[in-house]
Amino acid sequence: MALSNRVTLAVFFGLGGALLLLIAACPVWAGVHRPATAALGVLASAVAAGLARAHRLPDAPMHVLLGAGTVVIALAVRAVGDGAPATAVATFSGWVVVYGALFLPHLQAAAHSVAALAAASAALGAGQPIGSAALHVVLLVSITATSGAVVGVLTRRARLLATTDALTGLLNEAGLAQVVARDLAGVDQGSPGVLVLLDLDRFGELNQALGRGGGDELLRQVARSCALWAGRHGTVARLGGDDFALWLPQLPADLRGCSPAEVVQRVVEAAESHGTGPFEVAGIRVDVDVTAGAVLAPLHGTDPGTLLQRADTALHAARRADRAALVWEPRMEEHTADGVQLQAQLRTAVAEGQLRLHYQPLVEAHGRRVRGVEALVRWQHPTRGLLPPGAFLPEAERTSVIVALTDWVLGEALDQAAAWRREGRALRVSVNLSARLVAHDGLVEQVRAHLGRSGVPAHLLVLEVTESAVTTQPRRAAAVLAELRALGVRTALDDFGTGYTSLAMLQDLPFDELKVDRRFVAGALRGGGDEAIVRAVLELAHRLGLEVVGEGVEDEGTRRLLTELGYDLLQGYLFSRPVPAEEVAGLDFTPAPAAVAAPAPAAEVLRARSAERHAEAAGTGDPVLQELTAVAARVADVPVAMVTLVGRDEQHVPAAVGLPPHRVPREQGFCHHSSGEDLVEVPDAAVDARFRDLGYLVQGLPVRFYAGAPVTDAAGRALGTVCLLDHRPRTLTPGQRDVLRALARAAGGRLASLAAGTPGATADATG
Repeated sequence: MALSNRVTLAVFFGLGGALLLLIAACPVWAGVHRPATAALGVLASAVAAGLARAHRLPDAPMHVLLGAGTVVIALAVRAVGDGAPATAVATFSGWVVVYGALFLPHLQAAAHSVAALAAASAALGAGQPIGSAALHVVLLVSITATSGAVVGVLTRRARLLATTDALTGLLNEAGLAQVVARDLAGVDQGSPGVLVLLDLDRFGELNQALGRGGGDELLRQVARSCALWAGRHGTVARLGGDDFALWLPQLPADLRGCSPAEVVQRVVEAAESHGTGPFEVAGIRVDVDVTAGAVLAPLHGTDPGTLLQRADTALHAARRADRAALVWEPRMEEHTADGVQLQAQLRTAVAEGQLRLHYQPLVEAHGRRVRGVEALVRWQHPTRGLLPPGAFLPEAERTSVIVALTDWVLGEALDQAAAWRREGRALRVSVNLSARLVAHDGLVEQVRAHLGRSGVPAHLLVLEVTESAVTTQPRRAAAVLAELRALGVRTALDDFGTGYTSLAMLQDLPFDELKVDRRFVAGALRGGGDEAIVRAVLELAHRLGLEVVGEGVEDEGTRRLLTELGYDLLQGYLFSRPVPAEEVAGLDFTPAPAAVAAPAPAAEVLRARSAERHAEAAGTGDPVLQELTAVAARVADVPVAMVTLVGRDEQHVPAAVGLPPHRVPREQGFCHHSSGEDLVEVPDAAVDARFRDLGYLVQGLPVRFYAGAPVTDAAGRALGTVCLLDHRPRTLTPGQRDVLRALARAAGGRLASLAAGTPGATADATG
């Protein structure tokens, strides 16, 4: 029996006993049987004292005590005679009614209430005139019944509020626990129940982007969607914040007999399909991802508290493993304890020099020269060996230890950068900042102090922040980034595309670099949405004056694609995994020549110089050259047309349709084979020995067809071509060849005009 039940009974008997003792002691009232009244008062007081000292009483004695109270009331009414004392004692039957409304099921409350009122009424009516007795009984019944009804309504309302989430109308954790406790009696190993905890990913960022009202509306829509799916077969609850729970006391027939992992996977997939949207909030389409942890009852627990705790453990394990859902396993409890232990040891690790830095190169897309490195921390644990950042950084970022850890990383990285400078290598070094560090008041002074101590120029330090760091506190982030830029430090937005950074925020925040997340880079070769994203982000960033880094480059095809699109820097396992500082000096990715070439003839030297001079004069985006390439693409019906100038080391593309203007290494493209005296046409590069192994990609697909007409300077030297590319094998018609030659002559004239510094009208391209 709960403490409030016991206290209520103690008060009931205590006040009744005090009233009876008062009546027995007071000489004012005549007709009172004082010994009997005093004895009943002492008995009631003794029961009250016993209840006050008791720690716990089972339910059965509660009913006995209520029955005893009814008897005491009836006897006391008779003992005190009639008049005011009898009426005062009789009103104590109302306590039984109120008590039943507060703590008993409806039938039990009604039984005790009727018994108490009947006994008190009978005792009150005995020995009094009928009219007076009837009046007293009517007043007694009406007052006590009304009090009981009011208390019952208020009690039910209070219980509803105590078990219901005010925002969504779903059950809260207390309400869910009651439902699970009730349903557990009907589950067994052959027909288990499933409890799934769902956590909305990046809800903090969504809440920031949508506003608090929008975030609440999103939670309500998620709640309605999950409740509709669960229907009458299950229960959905909101546990607080962005955490929801789904309880299915019985599995659908098609899931019975499946393994626990299969059951949970199917249930989570169904819940995700209904609970992740898309939703519309304030006119904005919002998709929600979830992470889930699940348990089966009675396999993983036989009480609500254990099931909820283990489901929560599985949820956190899924987050650490970057998994959508996991089923609880005993080893997860060990990992949780292990995480707490590692967190405690991490402060010692920072102080005692157990941390190590490895460096992953950032490579120029075109020349493939190492431009800089990203510093990535490792922990040389005394008993567990070298731990990757995923084993300890998530725990560190939840506490202030991340401040000390980042301070160590900054100091170590800048010391290493200073050492490389002394060796003649001025490499940029990038350091990651967590969301907690961006909000830390001492960050700017930390950076200033480390730069001053190491002597490294500020522009060689790049501080990377993630989208979550800037969307959580955008104003604070903008102020801190501006202060860092004022020091001369470069700033980079890391993992772009994985969060909810608005385009306006990207324009307003002071960044120098943008790093496109590896999930888009990895899928770019397949075309479709990922390729469109890496292309659109590049164009947007370049228009905003940002340098663009492609993360997660793991194969040659992806490198070629990002290079052709115009990415500035590339990073990934294709070049190198993170390595210790002493191995960075040996990283060299510049393409080696196939053989030692003989010195170029004088004519070739002059030709290459002329091509480079004309390329410099043309720049990028000249409207006349752009129009020439557009005409070429329309006439030949191809997706890509370019003006290409072949220099000594690189091919320059000052104008193009289907690709942005760019540069590629000389040997990488087609055009250096065709800068001769007449048009070159390759119907199918896949069977042409010159190009079969080139692997040239455009828009993510291999080039099969090529045609190029030479562009010459005033001295008749072939500077490059106006060329056509297609993904299909094909040939040109005679008319298309003539137009391509005419466009090449027009391009030569335009380039000569630009090089001479007197831009003039070009010749008629079709004449």
